[in-house]
Amino acid sequence: MNCKVIVNTDSGNCNKLNLDKLLKSLGCADVAVEHIDSHADWSADNCDTVVVCGGDGTLHNALEKCADKTIVYVPCGTLNEAAHTDDKITSIGRVNDEPFSYVCAAGSFTEIGYTAKNSHKKHFKSLAYLPQIFSSYHCRKIQANINVDGRVLDGEYTLIMVLKSHRCFGFNFNKSYAENKGLYLLAIRSFGEDSFLNKVKMFAPFFRVFICGVKHPASAKNWLLTPFENLTVTLKEPQNFCLDGEKRVLKDELRFCEQTLDKQIKVVRF
Repeated sequence: MNCKVIVNTDSGNCNKLNLDKLLKSLGCADVAVEHIDSHADWSADNCDTVVVCGGDGTLHNALEKCADKTIVYVPCGTLNEAAHTDDKITSIGRVNDEPFSYVCAAGSFTEIGYTAKNSHKKHFKSLAYLPQIFSSYHCRKIQANINVDGRVLDGEYTLIMVLKSHRCFGFNFNKSYAENKGLYLLAIRSFGEDSFLNKVKMFAPFFRVFICGVKHPASAKNWLLTPFENLTVTLKEPQNFCLDGEKRVLKDELRFCEQTLDKQIKVVRF
């Protein structure tokens, strides 16, 4: 097996990785190992298999670069959300031409996925995200037209999240994912300007969804969580999105769909 191993040294738990033991368990004979940081570019040319040792963002980069190769994912990040569900990843989400393994989200709190410092994540693990939660507590006004399986929603949202997981940012809230392991839309309506009163108002739906959890698809006054087959989100203005912990600026019409992988991604835990 012609194999390239990518080790992200910025990932929160890479220091626990026993690389020799990992390679032995995978049976890799012809191996090239490359250590990178989160800002480094890398390639996997001239190899059949890529072993990705890192967090959700590292896996995301592998999905972008190595769609035609066999990918083995060794979760070494802080939260490793994409690796929590199964030992194999058989499908992913796509927004237009961009892949994502578990989340594509914009709005309140979503920047915590890409603003926490790597040094803090290595030392404080998931606690490194706590300061980000408080600093990102803002009401957002994302003007969007949402067409979810023919149902049209038009308005302003403080959070728009497309999720392929039962959890995100450490919150195990999407309880219905065990029954339908597809894509879900979570949309929470905006409460207006970023004032103290509106911050108080927005606490209720976020607490209801993320802390209490949602056992079944639901549509309430100010939020909805629903699985879907086809979703189009048309943005009035470009927005910062969190794609698997990576920052991307997306704009105009966003088409979301689930893609079944030709080559399943094996998840190897250590």
